[in-house]
Amino acid sequence: MANAFRSLFGKDDNNTFIALSISHLKNSIKTDPAIPLLIISLGILLTASSGSWDITNHLLNRPETFFSPPHAGLYSGVVLVLFGSLMTYRYHRHSSKISDIKNKKSLPTYLRLVIVGIIMLISAGPLDFAWHTAFGLDGLLSPPHAVLTMGLVLCSIGAFLGLISKDNYYGRMRTKTNMKTMTNDDNYFIVGLKNASRNDTTTRTKRSLLYIIIAITAIWITVSGIIHMVSLPFSDTDYFKFNPNPLLAGLIATLCFPFLVSFILFTSWEITKKFGMLSASGMVFIFINLATTILPNENLVPMIPFYLLNVIPIILIDVLLSLPALGISSPILLSQTRKKIVKMLAGIVLGLTFFMLYFPLITHTYNEVSINPQPVWPSVTALIYFEMIDEMFPLLVVSSMAAGILGVVVSSKLTTLALHDIHGITR
Repeated sequence: MANAFRSLFGKDDNNTFIALSISHLKNSIKTDPAIPLLIISLGILLTASSGSWDITNHLLNRPETFFSPPHAGLYSGVVLVLFGSLMTYRYHRHSSKISDIKNKKSLPTYLRLVIVGIIMLISAGPLDFAWHTAFGLDGLLSPPHAVLTMGLVLCSIGAFLGLISKDNYYGRMRTKTNMKTMTNDDNYFIVGLKNASRNDTTTRTKRSLLYIIIAITAIWITVSGIIHMVSLPFSDTDYFKFNPNPLLAGLIATLCFPFLVSFILFTSWEITKKFGMLSASGMVFIFINLATTILPNENLVPMIPFYLLNVIPIILIDVLLSLPALGISSPILLSQTRKKIVKMLAGIVLGLTFFMLYFPLITHTYNEVSINPQPVWPSVTALIYFEMIDEMFPLLVVSSMAAGILGVVVSSKLTTLALHDIHGITR
């Protein structure tokens, strides 16, 4: 028994296990170069979600330490982003060498965004330490936090662009009929696809769709953080008064949140034309917000069934957009007029959901411009929010619908341009 125990936990075996794990990861990256980009997106999700959790803990006046769970999640996420960025850069350098690309000095756009973003993330740590040393506690909107959040945004966008590039490259290569005419470079990028069975390609397609869901949700979470940063009244300190003007903050939230919801969810569908992509992206966001802003506050736990109702309009729009893909089609459904009407309807519905999706933090923003502003204590947040639904939401309907429609229009244009620029695909 003792020998078995030493064999299981011995130093040599542990070293062997670590070596095998690293070797397996390297092989996985070679066969699926999207993995480092996925690691970046997962790290961003962990960092941004931990930041949201940290905001909730501050609102609940919970004791804060350097090693608190939200801080541990935040720093772990940054480490993941750094690791994924290094692997992405290393993969690019390696692929450039073996493919003998003439323009080796030119980095792809997605990698430039990732590199700039990770530099900002690394810089934010020392900057935050210096800021705390000089001024003590800081608010939500501070130079270090702005650098950190912008770094996350750039990394998330870069990872997403890299993933759709790889994903569409795989998809386009699978449609080639003469696989024997492929060059060695083609084989490098589609390792495992040559002579692959239908089950293999189906598995890879499903995995690619999952990557896109994670990557686009990372963009959603980080951009939401920027909007919260310039609209929530959590930035006044002893040294600086960074709280935004209440009217300006309300205007930013009213225009940006419905646009962002519509843009992200429609893009998740538009980029793939697959049923379930929109619903899955929305559910991931709902789960993260539920776990980081509602569950930590025991007073908001009874609101969980209400918050979960957000999945209904999201699924309905997913079904509506995907009717032809589901085999429900007719000349009327496939007409250009019908497509435009459905897209506009999608923008309207998705734009209107913002007021519910961003509960409870949005309560603090609109409380500042309400007729009777009052302290938003954790125990009364839900009560104040429901008062706002009657008082303020009717005033936001038109602007929310307009911003939602704009989000769909911009998403449709940018998606078409992105796929055309990357692959020459016209959709």
